Amino acid sequence: MPFFIIGILFLILFGTIAWGVFFESGWVTSFDLSWIERIQGSVSEGKTSFIMKITELGNMKLVIVLTIIIAIVLFFKRKYAEGLWFGGTILFCAAIGGKILKKVFDRDRPAFLQLIEKTNESFPSGHATATTIFYGLIGLVLVLAATEVWKKFVVGFITLAWIGFILITRIYLGVHFPTDVIGGFLYGIAAILLSMGVYLVVQEPLRNLLRKFKLNDQSETFERSRG
Repeated sequence: MPFFIIGILFLILFGTIAWGVFFESGWVTSFDLSWIERIQGSVSEGKTSFIMKITELGNMKLVIVLTIIIAIVLFFKRKYAEGLWFGGTILFCAAIGGKILKKVFDRDRPAFLQLIEKTNESFPSGHATATTIFYGLIGLVLVLAATEVWKKFVVGFITLAWIGFILITRIYLGVHFPTDVIGGFLYGIAAILLSMGVYLVVQEPLRNLLRKFKLNDQSETFERSRG
């Protein structure tokens, strides 16, 4: 239940941002312009070259490739349920869900300083969505697997810092408004938590189904989370 409750809260926060973006509220415009000015206020050639490389680590195509690799590794380890959960979350929440949201809002990209060219829909940021869900899932798994509190804190901090850095690169490069990446982040966190809640509910029925296909599932990462 905690995963569902917190996930819904993040979904409500996403809905608040999305409402403002859809109706082009004044506070959204003010917020975006303020942070674009701050983040793009120190553009340099060296920094731009570095950021252009780093930002691709949140590219949806790369995330999908890495997800397939991770799912295959989990299947080889006979963690079929976890592999299906991880791959399914990326597919339905990041790839399909993110694309549908982009089509619904159909927001134009910033018409300011664009350091790389992008022409598709802007809200929510696909990079922000993919980065948050992919690295967030990995971070969540590591946090739940850690037995000591300090390790959980360190892993959580590093995960959020990495996600935050990727999100800022999108604003720096001029291809997204701040509310685009915040929207992608909030949607991504909501997707992770709700997906986790669903997984814990259907884990046993899924294992029973796998047994019918003579697949002995050995997923155990989230066993202690069921309590």
